[in-house]
Amino acid sequence: MRLSPVVRRIAIAAGLGVGTTGVLSGILLLGPLASSILLAVVFALVWPLAAVIRQVNDDAPFQSPVIVAAASAAAVLCLPGLVRMLAWGALGLAAALVFAAVFVLIDLVVPERRPRLSRQQRTLTRMSETHFFEDEALIASLKCPLSIEELCGVWAETATQLAQGAGPRDRQAVAEVRRICLDEFERRNPDGFHRWLDAGAPANPSSYLLPTPGDGPTAL
Repeated sequence: MRLSPVVRRIAIAAGLGVGTTGVLSGILLLGPLASSILLAVVFALVWPLAAVIRQVNDDAPFQSPVIVAAASAAAVLCLPGLVRMLAWGALGLAAALVFAAVFVLIDLVVPERRPRLSRQQRTLTRMSETHFFEDEALIASLKCPLSIEELCGVWAETATQLAQGAGPRDRQAVAEVRRICLDEFERRNPDGFHRWLDAGAPANPSSYLLPTPGDGPTAL
């Protein structure tokens, strides 16, 4: 069962509150100097390992090795602190609940920030927008100075492109182009258009839409 985004945010905020309580309790248990040494050692061990994993695995579930190392160091310090809190009994449980409630309230009050895109993601976004504008220019050109013969050629080319396998974004652009072609087919030669549909809409509609020798003029 998938949790809703609100429930996930509340759970994460509550977990951070309890974790913060554990870290503070760990600092009180070990002392500031020992806690600092422990944090530094764990951070130094985890950071290069996380960086290597992030480098070799494109599907790594984290974005920043620094954040992973810092979270790991905090978790190591948090464990003895939570054990110490359990030894306090009801007082420790109450402190954990108070911190969890405070973090949940802060999370509910502060608006959710949009994730910051990396430089590579921003580059890909700009490239996608450029390609989109190029597709839009193609679609605009089909509104529509092309002759019906040229439109039949466009239809045949898009059928070939779909048969060879196109990505989701290319399929969307092709679908818009083909929609315009269909509108022009029906507007310029409705009889031929319906004959083509009745024949199962073959990949090349020119034999149905273009005039054969001896026929009268057709609006092209």
